[in-house]
Amino acid sequence: MGDRLKGEVAIVTGAAAGIGQAFSVAMAAEGASLVLADLVNADETVAKIEAASGKAIAIIADVTDEAAMTSMASVAIEAFGKIDILVNNAGIYPLKSIEDTDLDTWHRIIGINLTGTFLATRAVVPSMKQAGKGKIVNISSGTFFMGTPGASAYVATKGAVIGMARSLASELGDDGIQVNCIAPGLTTTPGVTGGIGNEMRDAVVTMQSVKRREVPEDMVGALLFLTSSDSDFMTGQVMLVDGGAANN
Repeated sequence: MGDRLKGEVAIVTGAAAGIGQAFSVAMAAEGASLVLADLVNADETVAKIEAASGKAIAIIADVTDEAAMTSMASVAIEAFGKIDILVNNAGIYPLKSIEDTDLDTWHRIIGINLTGTFLATRAVVPSMKQAGKGKIVNISSGTFFMGTPGASAYVATKGAVIGMARSLASELGDDGIQVNCIAPGLTTTPGVTGGIGNEMRDAVVTMQSVKRREVPEDMVGALLFLTSSDSDFMTGQVMLVDGGAANN
C-alpha cells in the first residue's frame, strides 16, 4: 500500500463494479477509508479492499434520493469521522436518438447523471467546509468534447457536470475545496460490454491515438492526482483520459 491518501475518508458513488470499483480499490491502496455507495450490493468491492488490508463499508443508496445522499454523508462521518473526498461516479449511458428519447428516459438520465451529482455534492460540502478542505471529482465523458451522435441526453449531462464543477470551484475555493472532472473515453466495464457491441467499441479504438480499448485502471492515475495533495493548486479543470480520441 502507498500513503498518498493516508488518513483520508472518501465516498465513491457507483462503486459496485467497473470504474467505481477500480477507483475505490486504488484509493484504499493509497491509505483512504472508503464508503461505497451503489444501488446494488458493493460487497465485492469491499472484499477486494479488505483483502489488501484496506478499510471500506458498503451502503445501498440511490443518488437521486435526497434523503439517501444526506444519510450517505452521515454514515461516512459516523464510521470514519469526516469526509475528505467525493467521487461522483454513478451514471447511466443509454444510447438513443433524439426521436427515441422519451421524456421518462430524459428525466432518468438527468436524474442519475446530473441531479445525483448535485445531491451527493451538496450532502458532503458542509463537512468539507467545517474541515477547511476537500476534493470533489465529477466523472464526465469524452463524448462531451466529440459531440457523439445518438446520445444527446447523456452528453448533455456530462457537459453539465463540467459546468457544475467550474462553478463550484469558484464558489468553494475559499473553503479549501477543489472540484475537478475526469472525462473517460469508452471504457471496458460490465455495463459497456453488455450494452455496446464490439463493432462500435472497435470503431472507437480506431479514433484513438492509443490503439487499444480503455479499461478503468487507465484513469486511476488521474484520480489519485485529483484526490491527493498533488492537485491542491488545481480546480475547475477537466482531465480528458480517452487515449486521444477527442484529438483526432
